[in-house]
Amino acid sequence: MQTKILVLRKNRLLIGLLALCAAILALLFFTLRGSDSPNNPKTPASPQNVSYQPEATYRAGVYTSAVALGDSVLNLELVLDTSHINSVRLVNLEESVATMYPLIQPSLDALATQLVGGIEPELVRLDDDKKYTQSLLMEVITATLKKAAIQ
Repeated sequence: MQTKILVLRKNRLLIGLLALCAAILALLFFTLRGSDSPNNPKTPASPQNVSYQPEATYRAGVYTSAVALGDSVLNLELVLDTSHINSVRLVNLEESVATMYPLIQPSLDALATQLVGGIEPELVRLDDDKKYTQSLLMEVITATLKKAAIQ
């Protein structure tokens, strides 16, 4: 038996490999695309056809609670509609209190961003560097939300 040597040019080898890859990708595309036929839909109805009305969770209004920090008492204000938190802020944060507790405003801003963004209070993520301040504020926010909750 004699050894035969097959010489292929690099260009033809590359073109053949590219054609083979393109054929495999086209076959996969058409196979996966064909499984979503109109006779057998796997996706739910489009959002335009379904109207979603969230249940009322809160009584709409402005609610306040006191936050005691040392000798100072701050008022935390929540503005709510029936299913959403619209704003969270400290009403009477004086400059001297903000100087003594420099993390209070950034902590509340981070919490407010999450809450106004639609995250449930139980799922709010506390920053590691502001964990204790944010946990104190979340306790007050949760207590205020309980005042506004519909039983």
